[in-house]
Amino acid sequence: MFDLAAYKRAFEAKDVEAWIAFYAEDAEWIEYTPDAPPRAPVVMCGRAAIRSFLERVAADPVRLSISDEVIAGDRAAWMVVCELGAGRRAIENTVVTLRDGLIVRQVEVEAWD
Repeated sequence: MFDLAAYKRAFEAKDVEAWIAFYAEDAEWIEYTPDAPPRAPVVMCGRAAIRSFLERVAADPVRLSISDEVIAGDRAAWMVVCELGAGRRAIENTVVTLRDGLIVRQVEVEAWD
């Protein structure tokens, strides 16, 4: 079973080792951002690519928080607020697909100040 509370702790602490443990080896992470629209999203495939991304996020001074979490069966969703500094924020809505308690697909849609 996916431990959403533990995921949230790892995410908000930007603890890469704890965070990456929630992803399957074959996980896929897709991001739609202002610079990566539906025709050309950011796609990370596999735990190694996702780890590299998480390491970059952890090194950035951005503050992350999760709210509005929900989990049901093999799906979970939440909202992320990224405090970027100087009053700027990014808001993300995230939906994940789970298998054996691990994330196998993550899709995010982001809006930026």
